[in-house]
Amino acid sequence: MFSKTYFMRLVKSNLKMSIIFLLLLCGLIAIIMNVFTPETMSEIAGCSTDMPINPLGDISTLPKFLANQYFGMMALIFPMIYLILTGTKMIVGKVDKGDMACDLSTPVTRTQIAFTSMLYLVGSLAVIYVMIGAVGSGVASVAQPGELDYALFLTMVSGSFLLQLAIGSIVFLASCVFNRTSRSLIIGAGFPILFFGAHLLSGMSDKLDGLQYLSL
Repeated sequence: MFSKTYFMRLVKSNLKMSIIFLLLLCGLIAIIMNVFTPETMSEIAGCSTDMPINPLGDISTLPKFLANQYFGMMALIFPMIYLILTGTKMIVGKVDKGDMACDLSTPVTRTQIAFTSMLYLVGSLAVIYVMIGAVGSGVASVAQPGELDYALFLTMVSGSFLLQLAIGSIVFLASCVFNRTSRSLIIGAGFPILFFGAHLLSGMSDKLDGLQYLSL
């Protein structure tokens, strides 16, 4: 079911977008690792407690800062955008533009196209998260010696990857089911955005805590 030739075409056609999101996410975690200091975070946390809604969450330690600000925000929204753009492009985007007919005129079947596209989407996401883990661990060892629990950090990286894998599955399913990009995006983008909005609001106040049950 796997087509190596088609896989290499996917790598070539999506390489620029993959590199952009990879550099963005690795750059952001490197910045966060460098800007964290317990004193600064304590001052910021002290200011946010005076607000009726706390937009930052608990940022008193580096792992908590990463959990709330990076994995709870940046590593949610940017990989989700990547998956929506790339996953939609994999199948329904080709059908919409007529490129699927060209692909099927070559010695490759629909099953090979779908299976190979799925492997590319999962593989590219895995590469992004492996690099996040490597860059984050490397920068922390230099900029924040002794501040990061590496086992906990790798657990957060793995958990974030699995969450995005679930979101990518929704996007890819919608891309396979619908024959128009606009219809695919209603499900493929609509549900992830709903999940993200519910998660964001539920973390701002105890009164909105029930919204967490609307989100993966």
